[in-house]
Amino acid sequence: MRSRRSTATLTLVLIGAAALHGCGNKEEETATRDVYKSRADCQRDWGEDDKKCEQATSGSHAGMFYGPLLYGLASGMGGRGTSFAPRPGSNAVASTQTTTSHSSSVSRGGFGSSASSHSSGG
Repeated sequence: MRSRRSTATLTLVLIGAAALHGCGNKEEETATRDVYKSRADCQRDWGEDDKKCEQATSGSHAGMFYGPLLYGLASGMGGRGTSFAPRPGSNAVASTQTTTSHSSSVSRGGFGSSASSHSSGG
């Protein structure tokens, strides 16, 4: 009977660990986007990929084009939707700040990922 009990406990521990591994945290991050008067201006900075130049359909930049999201440049530059000077050397007329959210998960190692056995022989 002891064998069945320890097997059930081990199974529950493994199921719990798998469930926790699938859980992620929703994080918000601030990013900036360059604002361009035309798609051609945006493409001069970011290339011909249409995914990198997105037309703004509403808000203060309606009819203009946004470049890709740039992370790590926005700290201390104002709140969401704030327009400020474009990056030096770009064809942009302004830059704007936005908040994005994404999921992240934490993975931790365990005995299965790094364990090995050693013998002193003898």
